[in-house]
Amino acid sequence: MTALIEGLYGGHPTKSARNQVQRGVGELRKHGVSIIERDGSYMIDTSLDAVDAWEFKKLTEQASAAVPPADKATLLWRALRVWRGPALGDLDSDVFRAAAIEWEERRLTALEARVDAELALGGHGEIIPELQRLVIDHPLRESSHERLMLAYYRAGRPGEALTAYAELRTNLAEELGIDPSADVQRLYERILRQEPVPIPQGSVPRQLPRRPWRVIGRHGELTRIRGALETGSRVVAVVGAAGSGKTTLALEAAHEVASMFPDGHLYITKPDNALPAILRALDGGYVPNRGEEGSARMQTLLAGRRVMIVLEDVTSAAQIRPVLPASSECALIVTSSCSLMPLRDAVQVTLAELPFSDAWTLLAESVGARRLEAEPDATRYVLEVCGGLPLALDIVAAKLAAKPHWSIGRLAARLRDHDALLDELRHDDLHLRVALDRGYRTLSPDLRVLLRVIGHHGSTEISAREVSRIAGLALTETERRLEALAEAKLLHVRAGEGGGLRYHCTAMILAHAREKALAESPAAELVASLPRLRHARPDGAPCPS
Repeated sequence: MTALIEGLYGGHPTKSARNQVQRGVGELRKHGVSIIERDGSYMIDTSLDAVDAWEFKKLTEQASAAVPPADKATLLWRALRVWRGPALGDLDSDVFRAAAIEWEERRLTALEARVDAELALGGHGEIIPELQRLVIDHPLRESSHERLMLAYYRAGRPGEALTAYAELRTNLAEELGIDPSADVQRLYERILRQEPVPIPQGSVPRQLPRRPWRVIGRHGELTRIRGALETGSRVVAVVGAAGSGKTTLALEAAHEVASMFPDGHLYITKPDNALPAILRALDGGYVPNRGEEGSARMQTLLAGRRVMIVLEDVTSAAQIRPVLPASSECALIVTSSCSLMPLRDAVQVTLAELPFSDAWTLLAESVGARRLEAEPDATRYVLEVCGGLPLALDIVAAKLAAKPHWSIGRLAARLRDHDALLDELRHDDLHLRVALDRGYRTLSPDLRVLLRVIGHHGSTEISAREVSRIAGLALTETERRLEALAEAKLLHVRAGEGGGLRYHCTAMILAHAREKALAESPAAELVASLPRLRHARPDGAPCPS
């Protein structure tokens, strides 16, 4: 009781101080706080986990002992979420003000430790807004300015890093009449000379997303990828159509062999920015403007290290060559919708459609085998529409699992409407249209035009001669474009009668191509193609309206 009164009133308690403390305890009890009174003292009767301060302290201590930056960042993020405002914000006595200052310093220290962990993970750009707010709130806190400078520099923004230093120097001079610390000045000089700023010792980039929760089928492909990496292949290319499960397979393989590459796991989704991303992840320094200088520096940084790089959505071999590791101790896994055979030393693993049995198993895991077996014809039709494409199957499985009152037949009926097919093949954050759009944007303009022509025609299978008549192109040019679309995994080539070739387009790609034709092709072009469409169709049927 005495300590509470002193804390609340300092050295000048009021006559009613004791009664006010007792009333306060009573109010806390009314709100469900269990308080025990014993010998004139009060004790909160609860576990330590129920007290915010102890929960924060426990999590920060665990973070201090954590080695992987990802674990450290997660623990500190949880610790900081405990805070819901200033510590002891409504209490203004000397005792509580001193305690509040101490707790605020602990919060800032935890925040800066989380920033360090995020920087070690390569999250330079993402952490900048938080650091900007921090230096505004604490304009004289050198450690926060130092981290902001580092984040700017590693994100490829050296000018803003130098500006942050200038602002700190001005603040310190005007408010305290001093210069920045020696550590901050050294960082400033390294940025000024565009020198590398190494990752702190013990910080190893671990950027792989979480492991896929399941991989159905693809056992042969997975074995081949793993075998290639285990026998020293520098590059493995996983090639397949949009939605074929390239990312899932690449990540599963990467996680399986991760222990072979203890010096880092990099994950990059923008191939045009791959080289700067690799350099910043490895040493966080300045990125040369000239590509050949950046490649040479990357090879220097990788020498003597075992690092694995996963590079997503590659569209050409030219995007890969600048980041090919020279060291046989490193590996590069790439995913692409087009053939990467020009890379002669790459092991290319091409993903075909899932076999019917694997597609059925994938659906049954989410929906239940009994539900599928009760409607075999409707199930077969749904699987045929999905065409063995894992993304389409995942969407259908998620939709049916979320709608247990739907019959398989009801979904099958909705999938028969080709104009609404892509609207049906979406659920929550799974969108087949998004995946197809991404592949469409990588095509050259002439290939986009031809794909739209095929979509407007509306036949799932067509010959080069028929496409030539519809598009008004020479046969040789038509064949060149069709082969390019086949290499991009948008068409399948089949042998036709008399040794000719037929080009098959799945219902999903056909629906997407038709959407693009109606949205992007000029109306006059579509109208002009109508006579050619009728002439090209074997049955003379009109084009779909």
